[in-house]
Amino acid sequence: MQRRLRRASLAAVVLCALLIPAAGVVAGPKDQLRSTQEELDAIRDRIDVNADKASDLKERVNALNRAITKIQIEVNRLDARVESVQAEVEVAQAQIDETQKEIDRVEELATDQAVALYKSGSTETIDALLEAESLSELTDKVELLGVAAQENTGALVEYGRLQQTIEAQSAVLFDKKNELEAELARRSDFQQQLNVSRVQLSEDLEKLNVKLGGQRDREGSLESEQDEIKQRILQAQVETDVAALGKSSQGFIWPLNGAVTSPYGPRWGSTHTGYDIDGYSGQPIVAAKSGNIIYASSSMSGYGNAMIIDHGGGISTLYAHMSRYEVTGGFIDQGKILGYVGCSGTCYGDHLHFEVRLNGNPVDPGRYLP
Repeated sequence: MQRRLRRASLAAVVLCALLIPAAGVVAGPKDQLRSTQEELDAIRDRIDVNADKASDLKERVNALNRAITKIQIEVNRLDARVESVQAEVEVAQAQIDETQKEIDRVEELATDQAVALYKSGSTETIDALLEAESLSELTDKVELLGVAAQENTGALVEYGRLQQTIEAQSAVLFDKKNELEAELARRSDFQQQLNVSRVQLSEDLEKLNVKLGGQRDREGSLESEQDEIKQRILQAQVETDVAALGKSSQGFIWPLNGAVTSPYGPRWGSTHTGYDIDGYSGQPIVAAKSGNIIYASSSMSGYGNAMIIDHGGGISTLYAHMSRYEVTGGFIDQGKILGYVGCSGTCYGDHLHFEVRLNGNPVDPGRYLP
């Protein structure tokens, strides 16, 4: 432990000597990080503004859809009305056909009676009967002329009544058809206007979504860039941090700059197989020496998130209780971040459990560390 204290004192002196160079290393990435963060904030502001615009457009689209629904209900009502009137037309047409049969039946006799009246000089009777503009007018004229019961005008009167009936029915149906056609035309025009507006709004919304998509892509790119810069800063800081502790003759550096809270050796009736190095949650842990990562898992009992690096020559190092990994496989250079301090597995506070193993057997890390 005295050796550890002497090392810490020496580390403080070395760290002071390294402060100015370290600042030079970190200053560039920090400026870049600040610039990236400002651009990211600006992008997010634009995203918020465009999202509000998109929300307004969506509300307008919803309002149009509600209006279209009302129009559709009206269209359905008109369609039902059209069907009803068409049925009425068919009934009326059938009645007209029956009336026409009656007309055909009395037409010849009515013609004969008209000719007879003309020859007898009763042209005023013919004029009165033929010039009537309505069924009621015809009835009035018949009563006024007193010819209703005369055999020589009965067919002619009946013919006039039938013609007036057909004309009245046809006029009513004609008016209904015109009214419906006008309503249907008005509906078609209104629906067309709504469709045009809806298409325009959809196009505007699509443009906004495309714009938002591009800005969100840029946001993701900036976030990745920001994470990369943070990682560079963190790596520079941790390299400076552990570099202050030096490198051993065996080529090892400390994986974490912290106090050894529990050394290698007997503990609680058994052997503590490594060093417990004090740290805080999320503090970077670096590879004590370059090597291949041969294990990264939480399946090792009690160790929590653990990693083993093979350095060759039968030497490997183990890092346990990590909160998370930075890498999980492949070759890792000395001083590169492999994970972060935590308290996974069996532990009683944030720290790194660090082991050095020779041919698989744990040995005192102090024999390898500076």
